[in-house]
Amino acid sequence: MNHPPLAIDVLDRGAAHRSDDEWLSAAWEQAQIVVCDPERERIDADEDGLHYHGADTAPDGERVYLGGEDPPVFAVLTDLPEGLPGRSIKPSWDRRDLAIAVEAIGIGHWHATYRFHPTTGEPLKARNAGWELAAGGSRPVFPRTDPAVIVLIDDGADRVLLAQHQRYGGQPKPAVAQNTISPPRERQGRYACIAGFVEPGESAEAAVHREVAEEIGIRIDRLEYVSSQPWPYPRSLMLAYRATADASQPLTLQPEEISDARWFTRDEVRDMWADTADGTPSAVRISVARFLIENWLEEG
Repeated sequence: MNHPPLAIDVLDRGAAHRSDDEWLSAAWEQAQIVVCDPERERIDADEDGLHYHGADTAPDGERVYLGGEDPPVFAVLTDLPEGLPGRSIKPSWDRRDLAIAVEAIGIGHWHATYRFHPTTGEPLKARNAGWELAAGGSRPVFPRTDPAVIVLIDDGADRVLLAQHQRYGGQPKPAVAQNTISPPRERQGRYACIAGFVEPGESAEAAVHREVAEEIGIRIDRLEYVSSQPWPYPRSLMLAYRATADASQPLTLQPEEISDARWFTRDEVRDMWADTADGTPSAVRISVARFLIENWLEEG
């Protein structure tokens, strides 16, 4: 089965070792150590991949055991040293580096944002190899993952429905029907799938139907789950779906979220791919949205 770029299972997380302080102490001395700056969403790396430190060269900071035994892998959560800006994840890295980076950045975000106990206000301290935060006798706090859904909608034939979000720089349009297709050269900004967070008490499938109805005002059918992948900006789990919709439905845009939405043929999407091949940001190239669209293109 084809999987999204960041859906990688190459590092045994070794959860049984997290409470074994003696094992962790010995493992640190022979570990591969990555330095992660969660405040700036950066990790010590270059174009070719992660920089691994040994116990004698790793900087001070909060230690998190990421997994592995031969060798063990740890992250140190700290500001990157002056003159070492680091970088975000790059899709050309090998699978092991990608998996380690996603885990380190995700757990780092949690440490950076959970400083005080949510019920007592006491300062939190890490335990269990960095996978729990605790204060006094209060109930420990565990890492948080935010489920989000994303869906590629087709018309059952040769077109997909893509939307331009306000954050991509599009000019807002009235919340009225939008059902035309413009030539690729007339568009500005990026078009993507419909996506949004799962709300409390809501299934992932219900979230897809709700987000589509809210953002573009149509009903979908033939909803099918495809795959998932972590997204560590800051700590999401993207649940990817495919759906079909009647293309004759008018599109009613949510103006504060969506600046444009329209149906595109495969040829038009391929043209957009060609137009942006050299300038597509790294984050877009490893996104689950791109994975969904590329799979749809291959079907044609």
